Amino acid sequence: MKKRVVIALLTGLVIASLAGCGTKTEATGQEVSKSSSAVESEAEADGSVADESTIEEVSGDNTEEAGDFVGAENESIVLYAEIAEYGEYGGQKDKTFESVNNILTAPEDVPVFNGDGIEVGYIKTGSTVSITEYGLNNWARFENPIDGTDYDYLYVMKDYITDGDLVALTTTELETMIKESLGNRNYDAPVFTEPTEDMELYEFRIPMYYDPETDTPIYWVYEYYDRADVSILSHKTYSVACTEDTDDYIICQIYYKDLITDEEFNNYGH
Repeated sequence: MKKRVVIALLTGLVIASLAGCGTKTEATGQEVSKSSSAVESEAEADGSVADESTIEEVSGDNTEEAGDFVGAENESIVLYAEIAEYGEYGGQKDKTFESVNNILTAPEDVPVFNGDGIEVGYIKTGSTVSITEYGLNNWARFENPIDGTDYDYLYVMKDYITDGDLVALTTTELETMIKESLGNRNYDAPVFTEPTEDMELYEFRIPMYYDPETDTPIYWVYEYYDRADVSILSHKTYSVACTEDTDDYIICQIYYKDLITDEEFNNYGH
């Protein structure tokens, strides 16, 4: 009798164990399905589920999700997926720009920059884009037509923008302009001489062509003064020389010496 009870008990345990295994497997499957549905429901509720509008086609089968730019292009412009941390040029996003209506037809791949002066892509050779704003310097800009970046404008050098209204700036005109700018102060006029060995040299390049309706070359000169390590305007003696460079630029050389002291400056006009 005891043996039969033991056998019965063992049989019952085996059956219960098998039944338990089956129940656990089925329950686990239901739990995964329910959990997945719950996640989807919660994601839909807070708007985190990506739909087609949050994915931008780049080229071919490549896609990018919003906020994770992987590079893109349209028929005229290519934007890089990765850009440098710092740019070769100063930022232009806080500079003054005026509205224009001009055209740039790229004779080659023309670099474009963001507002921090970092190269972010290029205009394809032979492509044409509308230039909508000119700065009081070497830069022009237009609205960025490609979504997914954190910069609203693309900036381009004016050198690439050509039309029949551009005026050529001669070296003589530029020398006169620089001398006038150096003399534009409320203390003694500067003295201009031939360069000597004891003079310091400041050199920069200015575009030869400009649009008289939107550009003022004298502003370009002052902008380059601001980039100098010293105050060019705070000296007494100068020598100025301008020569044509390649690529439609003019090289400007300003030799200077005899820094005006604070005492001398305070005595002017008294």
